[in-house]
Amino acid sequence: MKHILSLTLLVTLITHSLHAGQHLLVSFTQDTPLISFALDECTGELKQHHRIELPGEGGPMALTHDAQYLYVETRIKEPGQNRPVNYLVSVRIQNGKFEFLNKTRSLYRTPSIYIDKTGTRLLSSHYGEGKVTTWEIGKNHQLTGKLLQDIPTAPRSHFIISDPSNRFVYVPHTSPNAVYQFALKDGQLTALNPPKANGPDADHRYHEPRHLAFHPTLNKAYTSNERGGGISLWNRDLKTGKLTLEQTLCTLPKGYPEKGGAAADIHVTPNGKFVYVSNRDYTKRPKGEAQQSTIAGFKIHPKTGKLTPIGTFLTEHAPRSFCIDKTGNFLFVGGQHTHKLATYRIDPSTGKLQHLNTIDTPKAPIWLTTITH
Repeated sequence: MKHILSLTLLVTLITHSLHAGQHLLVSFTQDTPLISFALDECTGELKQHHRIELPGEGGPMALTHDAQYLYVETRIKEPGQNRPVNYLVSVRIQNGKFEFLNKTRSLYRTPSIYIDKTGTRLLSSHYGEGKVTTWEIGKNHQLTGKLLQDIPTAPRSHFIISDPSNRFVYVPHTSPNAVYQFALKDGQLTALNPPKANGPDADHRYHEPRHLAFHPTLNKAYTSNERGGGISLWNRDLKTGKLTLEQTLCTLPKGYPEKGGAAADIHVTPNGKFVYVSNRDYTKRPKGEAQQSTIAGFKIHPKTGKLTPIGTFLTEHAPRSFCIDKTGNFLFVGGQHTHKLATYRIDPSTGKLQHLNTIDTPKAPIWLTTITH
């Protein structure tokens, strides 16, 4: 027994050391700070660790695979311009602290950016224009401003991500109710045939793919479906990269009105046991009645990837972005309309969320991600 306890303690210490120095990074769409919070992995407590001011209001973020460099969209108010000008910013990260590197102009505003596994390409989706663009990243990790590709897709291009092999790229679109799919070879995107995988039928309440997350070990992907509030399971052909829809479920609380729910972000725990979707409550409610934004949890079958609902958990209003820490023990939610950051503990057996703490933040937290150092 004594040896077993010693071994258990050793495993715990090793696990903790592997994730030592975790930080939560947050950008804000109505304010200029970029903030790093230090995470206490025992209690889930967050303490501000470092802060810099971006040249303009913040936007989506993307990390290099080694988490040493960060890229952020920012919108800068410039003299003579009626609207803020779109820029992309590169930042070095060391011990959870930021060092500004450079900024370059971007053609269009973006809801999502992503750095491919080589660290040489920034991929971007564009909601209004219905496009995907790729940008060059130099050897010094700074953006060169060189546009490499400008690919038309369809309106409401909402998110962009490569698969774990870095061979395929997926771009959920809400308006055409589809996930556009590309091959990525030698830094170039080429549409697959067919170029998109259609979402749930248009008459299905839970359709319009918005964000996408991969299972860490299975050849499965999951999308949050904005319209109606839903989640879909997709099979991913490892050879061709093509997606096939397998399952769709509701992410809203029981008894929720037919209109007013809009799913947003989606994340899978590092061990692949659970997946969570954020729901923004835009239901018109009587004066004084609080909005009912939630995080929905699902258990993932270890062999098939199929989903079983765990439950829904009240959270801050308009949780456009949330993330899960590297240990899979904590979930963090940004309340876009409440200007708050909420922390939850994930029960490792059931996947249920326990609210731990809520703190005030600058205006409109728009993107959350965690790193280890």
